[in-house]
Amino acid sequence: MNKNIDKIGQYLGIDIGGTNIRFGMVDARGRLLSFNSMPIEQSADKAIGQIKTFIKRLIEQRKDYDTKNTGIKNIKAVGIAAAGQIDRRSGVIIYSPNLNWRNVRIKEELENLFNTPVFIENDVNAIAYGEWKTGAGKGFKNLVCIFIGTGIGSGLIINNRLIEGCNGSAGEIGHAVIVSGGRKCHCGNNGCFEAYAGGWGIAEIAVEKAVRNPEKYKMLIELSSGGVNNISSESISKAYMLEDEAAKELVHITAGYIADGIISVVNLLNPCMIVLGGGVIDGIPDLVEIAEKEIRKRALKVSVDSLKIIKSEFGESAGLIGAAMVAKSQIK
Repeated sequence: MNKNIDKIGQYLGIDIGGTNIRFGMVDARGRLLSFNSMPIEQSADKAIGQIKTFIKRLIEQRKDYDTKNTGIKNIKAVGIAAAGQIDRRSGVIIYSPNLNWRNVRIKEELENLFNTPVFIENDVNAIAYGEWKTGAGKGFKNLVCIFIGTGIGSGLIINNRLIEGCNGSAGEIGHAVIVSGGRKCHCGNNGCFEAYAGGWGIAEIAVEKAVRNPEKYKMLIELSSGGVNNISSESISKAYMLEDEAAKELVHITAGYIADGIISVVNLLNPCMIVLGGGVIDGIPDLVEIAEKEIRKRALKVSVDSLKIIKSEFGESAGLIGAAMVAKSQIK
């Protein structure tokens, strides 16, 4: 292993998403050293069990556990990025709508077991911090990260500060209403951004359209294991890459909703940069270009003239790299 990496220490980043848990070792410069991913168990207890098992295996493989019980050797801290509302001081996941988790005390459990500092942050706040410190947003003092996966979240860097809000829930753009009285969201409200452009929302819209017109959506149904109810954002991506007309239509509709959600952010905050990422964007990269055209057409000219809209540099590793960088910032 590189001696310089050993000298400056490493951080374990963990990204708890709506469908997967991702793990990665990250050095102090934000460079990814290793990566692992697994489907997430839906119950909080089982998911935390997955994390504990992974860390135990990491310890066994690396022989990194300090026999004097002072923590994991060469790992200065663990950073966790989790979707939803987070109390970062106590390390509690207050509420994660897409996982239906409430009051999960993950920091306490992991610190007690491994005797290593653990820090937790909202996933897109962590991503924004990581992009700002070491990624696409480095050098920009005002930027917004919007990540579209199972749900939608945003992280805000304003005048070189991560904006947390009164109780840490700033940036919940996925629950901004873009259609009054619209589709039911997992949060209980109607018309939320993620009910139209989040992974689950896109899939629901596609299923409804395919049920009404199975012939038009034939390829999409076939790519979804032959079952209309199995249509997902992933199968839409596959059909789109095969230039299926129905999938193209769905992508353009989704891009319009993405633009709807972002235009108000652009007009309100006047960021220098918007970084787009997440599983949906990674699966259908054309969404960035299509949505950008709508944003530049419909947002205030003064706000878009100096605006850069780009795709995240870190891809699926963005959450864990950001979490590791947040953990680094907390170590004195």
